[in-house]
Order: sequence, then structure tokens, then C-alpha cells
Amino acid sequence: MTLHLNKEQSAALDVIKVFLLDDMQEAFILRGSAGTGKTTVIAALTQELEDMRLSAALLAPTGRAARILGSKVQQITRRNEYPGSTIHKAIYALAQVEVNEEAESVNDPGLRLVFPLKEGSEPVESLFVIDESSMIGDMTIKGDYIQFGSGRLLTDLVTFARLKRRGRTEDHRTKLLFVGDPAQLPPVGEKTSPALSEEYLRTTFSLRVGVAELKTVLRQAQGSAILDRATEIRDALDVGRFNAFSLKPDGQEIEKVDAQRAIEVIVQGIRARETNVAVVPSNATALEYNRAVREQLWENADHPIRPHDTLLVTRNSRLYPLSNGDLVKVRQVCSDSERIAVAVKGGHLVDLRFRHATIAFRTGDGAVIELACILLENLLDSPNRELTALEQRGLLVHFRTRNPHLHPKSAEFRRAILDDPYLNALQVKYGYAMTCHKAQGGEWHTVLVHFASGGSVRNALFFRWAYTAITRATRKLVVVNPPEFTTTSGIVWGNPPAAVGTAPAKAGQPDITNDPDWDRLSFSPSMAELMPVHQHLRAAWLSQKITIEKLQHLQYCERYTLVRDGRRAAVQYHYDGSSRVGRSGSVSGHSFDSQLAQDALAPFLTLDVKQGADPQEPFIREFLTRLDATIEASAIRRTAYKAMPYRLRVSFADASRRGEVDFIYDKAFNWTGAQEVGAPQSSRGLYGEIQRMMTAFAE
Repeated sequence: MTLHLNKEQSAALDVIKVFLLDDMQEAFILRGSAGTGKTTVIAALTQELEDMRLSAALLAPTGRAARILGSKVQQITRRNEYPGSTIHKAIYALAQVEVNEEAESVNDPGLRLVFPLKEGSEPVESLFVIDESSMIGDMTIKGDYIQFGSGRLLTDLVTFARLKRRGRTEDHRTKLLFVGDPAQLPPVGEKTSPALSEEYLRTTFSLRVGVAELKTVLRQAQGSAILDRATEIRDALDVGRFNAFSLKPDGQEIEKVDAQRAIEVIVQGIRARETNVAVVPSNATALEYNRAVREQLWENADHPIRPHDTLLVTRNSRLYPLSNGDLVKVRQVCSDSERIAVAVKGGHLVDLRFRHATIAFRTGDGAVIELACILLENLLDSPNRELTALEQRGLLVHFRTRNPHLHPKSAEFRRAILDDPYLNALQVKYGYAMTCHKAQGGEWHTVLVHFASGGSVRNALFFRWAYTAITRATRKLVVVNPPEFTTTSGIVWGNPPAAVGTAPAKAGQPDITNDPDWDRLSFSPSMAELMPVHQHLRAAWLSQKITIEKLQHLQYCERYTLVRDGRRAAVQYHYDGSSRVGRSGSVSGHSFDSQLAQDALAPFLTLDVKQGADPQEPFIREFLTRLDATIEASAIRRTAYKAMPYRLRVSFADASRRGEVDFIYDKAFNWTGAQEVGAPQSSRGLYGEIQRMMTAFAE
């Protein structure tokens, strides 16, 4: 089957094919926002692999994301050679079961499963394609109950891709293709998505990395309100400005409701057999929603699990083909539950609740599977994300009371503990509402997004949360309590406090003074515009294993002394008074290596850094455009303006009056205040009229 790709997708596929055949490149990042066709490119790639005599595995951080990936690729190609799998299943193996029957602490589960990297075998695939890579973290996670490898998933994945069978002389390395959307939520506890950062992959793992990005959105129709809002949020993330946010209803795709109506929307969707979900800010809010939905479905939120209930799997299962984040439907359920009170050391009593049921779920190829299982119900009415350590220890004690003859260090004990239907009961919550992290990687026809009241919203984390939540919807977005603010909605009229702070950083860039080379190589504020050039060169040289030994700041010239494998070379570039880069070249010297100099000059050909741009200019221009639209229907006109640090002085006039207003902003590019220039009423009422018009316009 021939796939029809647009020019952008075709170009990305061509670059990936070059990457696969280039022994010097080890990793590749395919970035793109929701709906740009990343999965279509993956599907097209799988069709090319056979001709290239290469093999691949499709991986994802969660079971649901893996199944969605495998299903989509199969639907697109109409072939099933590439089922999706979790990263954990591909690279880890259970090696050890640790039991601590003397545990008394409330934080000790008493049982620990240790999953190191698979030993004795290397990955046989030529390529790992890892979808939803924004979810892959590299922060050390030490689990009390389960420990995977080093605790750093990205590190373990890169390490496993480099493994080779003992005794093998040929060097085999599986290439890594990371696919994802950097605007989505980063891994829990991290501020960015390291697997989608070429800089992180290069500096942390010394990987040679290629990059392609898809920007043309295809999934939703052109003119889609959901698409428009998502694009606005993503653009804000790209430039690092979080001073405007809106999800105003459009009468079709986006609807705003209150909390009561939100429950009705979910229930109506369930009864109409549509795919829908509520995405909420916390597990506690998810519990409230789930109870409210069940109240309407069954007229009693406390009613035990019933047929047609939707359940969310909260932990990977060893007994059933289900993973954390999967949704299942209840087909049949036992009317009576098994309630077991377990006494554990330390004087604690744990209540465990089990129920036999038949559940159904859809596989990646679309088939529906029904299976009988035992459900653990402890999380159904709990605001916690997972079982407490005491509950986990209660499961172990319950197992020991049923198997007193087994010795904890025996192979028989290990087999029994892994196959026990109660210890490995399916852990579930109700699945009508879930947190954004749980929803990540999935998509539904209708998504209801409940925004938290209060809290900080003018920051990257909130914008990522909102972007991830609303892009789960493919047809309809319903919002509850969404914040609405503009760059001017925070203006205080009168005598606001003066703006205080240092000059604002460039939009979308971190504080460059935090760069380790700022002090090491003696950069100064007057050279700040040259730091992006330096960062570009440093990253390119690092990929060539070239290190910077010295940097000389000469007059309108930056001269680098570089080292590789004990050899040295010097290169330099010139710049003008606006910090724009000009000619570059090597520096002659009797001990300098010409090949190193030639390699070091190559990155100048790909230098694409904007120097000398004023970060305030587009911000001020946008404000002036909005200001002109505000006063357009009046007789007042803007006659002049003057930009000053944290202040914009605007002159106004009509047929008989003139006046000036200072608009004040902070270093986060939020307009915070306005005040009349000169004595009060010096503008003879102009100031008050402008205030009224801008306030009304904002509303």
C-alpha cells in the first residue's frame, strides 16, 4: 500500500532514511505538534525498512500509547508486522524478588520486585522507534515496590541499545528514533522532556543526533477551533510568553459548562456510546468526578462495580495483557466482594477488597478480548494515585497466610508470588475521569477538561498541562472553569508600583548567565547577544568530539582554540556592532591541525541564530495593535510612542486634547499598570476615556 505524504512528511522520511544508513549517527528526534502526522511518517518508515534490509520495534512509555501506536500503524499500512510494545517490556527482565517479612514501617511494602536490564542478549532490531517520547524521563526514580534498572528510563534505554552479546567482536548498536511533541507535559518531576532534546542527548550520552520537525497540522480540519487554541498555546510555549490564554466557546467544537453540566455531558456520551473522558488536575478531583458520574448512572455513587462500568488500570499487570493507563469495560461482576482484614507488624490493620469479574478491552488490531479476573477495589474510592505501602504489605501478608509452607528464598516461592491471583489482582480506579498524565498518549472524540481554581497560570507548566489536555480531543472539547486573561487584563490604573528588575531575557530563552561557559570563558553583558552563537558552535563541536580549550574576546572578533585527540586548531569569526556574525576562518599556526580546523568551520555553514533582535519589539508592536483596535471607534488617536525600560509612553490626541499615558510591564512581559503622565487630569479626560475603553475591550 502506497502512502501519500505531504512535502514536509516526505522530507522528514528522507532525512530519517539517511540517518539509518549513516554509521556516524546514533539517534534521531522527530518532533511535531498534535495532528502533524508523526504516526503516518512512522508507518511509511516501516514500509521502507524491508527494502533497506533493516528491522525495527515500535515502543512507547505506556501500554495504552504502545497499543495506539501499533493500531494506527496497522490501520495505515494494513499490515501487522509491527505491534506496539512498552519500553519496559523490551528492555527489562524480572531478576529478583525481595521479601522483608519483618517490616513494620508504614512506608515499607515488605515486597520488592527488581527488574534490571535484560542480560545475555542484545537487542536484535536495527531501530527502536519510541513514540510519545515527551513522557520519557531521566530523573532517578527509586520505587519502594518495583525497581526498574538504574531508575533512569532514558539512561537505561540508551544503555540497552548499546549492549552487545558477550564474546561478540562486531559492534552492534540499535539506533534510536524518538518521536513526540515537546509542548506536552514533561515526565513527572521534570521541567523538560530530555528524550526530545538533542542538546541533552549529546551532552549526557555523547550521541550524534539528527532532528526533523513537522509543523503542518493535518489531524483536524483547517479552521478547527480546537486546533486554533492548541496552536496559540504551543506558540506561546515556543516563544516563552505566558501572558494570554483563552478557550472561548465557538458554538460547535468548544463548549464551556459548569461542573454540574460537565457530569451530564459525560453521562450523555456514555449512554450514546461515544468515546469520552474528563481530564482533571488531580486524583482527588478525578474521584469526585467518578463518583458524580456513577451517581447519575446508577443513582448511587457507592454502588459496587456494575456491568458497563469503565475502569482505569493503575498498574502494569503480570497476569493479564493490560498496562497502567488502559481502560476496560466490565461485562460481568460478582455481586459479593471478598473483604479481608489483614494484621501486619507494627500494630496496623489493612482492609483488602477483592471482586471477581469479567472485563473486556480492545487490542491494538481492533479485536475485543474478554477475560475473567480478580479486581482489587482499594483504589476505587481513594484519592491516592496508587496503593499505600501498608496496603501492599497487606497483600504480601495475605499471600503468606495462604502459602505458609513456601520458603521465601526458594524458586517455588518466587514462581508462586508472581502467579498468585490475589497478590497480582488487577488494580483499578473508575475510568470516567483521570489526571492529565494518565490521559497523555490517548485520544477521545470528546474530552472534558476541568481547570483547577486558583494557582499560578502564567507559566510554562500550566500551558503544557492545558495543551496536553485539550489535544486529547479529536472532535469536541468541553471546558470547566478555564482561565481567561490577556496581556492587558492585569493592568492597574492609577499609580501602580514602578517596575523593578533587570533587563528581560529574550523570549523563549533561559537566562544565559546560567550557562556554565558564561563565567568559564569570561562572557560579559555586552557580549550576551553572542551567547546563542557560542551555544550553537559548542553543540556542533561536541558532536564531533571537539572541545573548547580557550576563547579570546578580541575587537569584534571571537577566537576559539579547540582540541581533539590531542591535536589543536584555532578558528574565529567576526561580528558587527549589532552582534551579527560575519566572515569566519581558521587561524594559522605551526602546531595547528588543518583537518581539525576544517571540521570546526563546518558548523558556521548551518549557523541560524538571530543576533541583535530586540525581544521587546514584537511584544510592544502587538500591544500597540491591540491599543489601536481598542480606540478605533472613538475620536482619540495614538500620535506617538517611546519605549523605555519596563515602560511604554504613548501619546494620544483628539480634536481638542492631548495627553500621555505610561503603560508599565514586568520582565515576564505582562502589562501590569498604567498612569497619566504629568499632573492629574492634565490630559483633560483622555486618560479616563482610554481606561474605560481598554477595560471594556478586555472584557
